[in-house]
Amino acid sequence: MANEQLTELLTAYRQDKRVARIAAAAAAGRATRAVVDGTIGSQRAFIIAAAWLEREEPTFVIADDKEEAAYLLNDLESLLPKRRVLFLPDSFKRPGAYEDLNPDNALQRTEVVNQLALGGAMIVVSYPEAMFEMVVDPEALDAKRIDVRKGEVLDVDTLIELLVEFGFVRTDFVAQPGEFSIRGGIVDVYSYANEFPYRIELFDEEVESIRTFDPGDQLSKANIGRVSIVPNVNTKFDRSQKVSILEVLPQGTALWIKDYQFFLDRLQLAFENAIAFGATVSQLDESELAEIMRTRAFLRPPSVLSQVSDYAL
Repeated sequence: MANEQLTELLTAYRQDKRVARIAAAAAAGRATRAVVDGTIGSQRAFIIAAAWLEREEPTFVIADDKEEAAYLLNDLESLLPKRRVLFLPDSFKRPGAYEDLNPDNALQRTEVVNQLALGGAMIVVSYPEAMFEMVVDPEALDAKRIDVRKGEVLDVDTLIELLVEFGFVRTDFVAQPGEFSIRGGIVDVYSYANEFPYRIELFDEEVESIRTFDPGDQLSKANIGRVSIVPNVNTKFDRSQKVSILEVLPQGTALWIKDYQFFLDRLQLAFENAIAFGATVSQLDESELAEIMRTRAFLRPPSVLSQVSDYAL
């Protein structure tokens, strides 16, 4: 469907009185409940996008599973180009399979937490297996953040000490989150909170330029004035520093849940499977996966009931 047709159809949804009632319910806030029934296919995306455009406040959408969430994300990105439509994945290569971590997913989860902490208009799409994992409290994340700004003086030796303390590994060339390299007056850092690594160029000790670049071809992506480098959220924060993603949502966020009971059932199953797998992890295992399982930073389904009541649903 052409962009013009999508825009026309979305406008028609925005003008529907039922969408106006949904937007009003979302604006009413805490304990407001509205039910949308009888939708099929991409209708859900049109309704969510239309209602969101009426108020442009944070919105959190919970699909039944990862595949459905991915389709919904794609639809919303098409309907709302150049808007903040984010995806919160689980930390593993396959939802519910806890044997293998996915580093890119950990990066994406951290970026979502950062964006939520910034506030403003956005839509976040997720699914039960991603939500049962706690996330780092934004305040705890902020306390372990290295900020570098263009024009400031940067002590490279101090930066190296901090990066090593945060668990970063020095390499010849950065290829994945958690690596850094130093060549002359150039410092490359692949943070756990950005899709691309940063290249910091120094003139003596002054930060002359900062840009993101593609580690594959080394080509620049964008010039920026400031970077925030954060450590691995899976290993550098304990359970006391982690919270439910629902506790991070800005005030006034509206929740959309495809099927509430199904959501709770999937949360319970994910929790039980994670606990069972965690029991098989050796206490001598020092891997990142073992650390996650030992902290048991998982969301218990009953706690969702009280947290959900803080939002329009």
